[in-house]
Amino acid sequence: MRKVMALLCTAVCFFLAGPHITHAGEYLSAPYKGSLEFERVKQLVGAWEGISSMGKAGEKVRVEYRLTAGGSALVETLSPGSEEEMVSVYHDQQGKLAMTHYCTLRNRPHMTLAKSDSQSLELVFARKGNDIDPAKAKHMHAVSFAFTDNEHIVQKWTMFDKGKNAGEVEFKLTRLR
Repeated sequence: MRKVMALLCTAVCFFLAGPHITHAGEYLSAPYKGSLEFERVKQLVGAWEGISSMGKAGEKVRVEYRLTAGGSALVETLSPGSEEEMVSVYHDQQGKLAMTHYCTLRNRPHMTLAKSDSQSLELVFARKGNDIDPAKAKHMHAVSFAFTDNEHIVQKWTMFDKGKNAGEVEFKLTRLR
């Protein structure tokens, strides 16, 4: 019985402190490290509040970010718990930042990185991986981030309708402490 208990204790300690084995049998011993742009958006983890140009100008908005899937995906929840709640999932796709947006328009545009620098990044509608016809369907076509500093960001979402720019929505956000 002591041998069984010792073996069980060793297994539990290995699981809690050592490298983990995935369902595919791979060992995970280090945190996930993605593209430079993914690492930048990972820094958004937490709650943010600010104002939105959506609906009534200056309307309050809340956005929450959390990591999932072993740190390899960032989940963004806009207006959590409300009827207008939307979710976007950021991840690397073949070494490049990508995102799928689950929209109140009841579609899910997929976007990939178009450009970035130390203060900003922009994702745009990807021709591959979408089941949306951009020439016909209303959809979110692009999102950009301006990183003012570690406590402030500005997001701009661009909507397209029938293949043309149908307007932008801007979120000016401050990290909550």
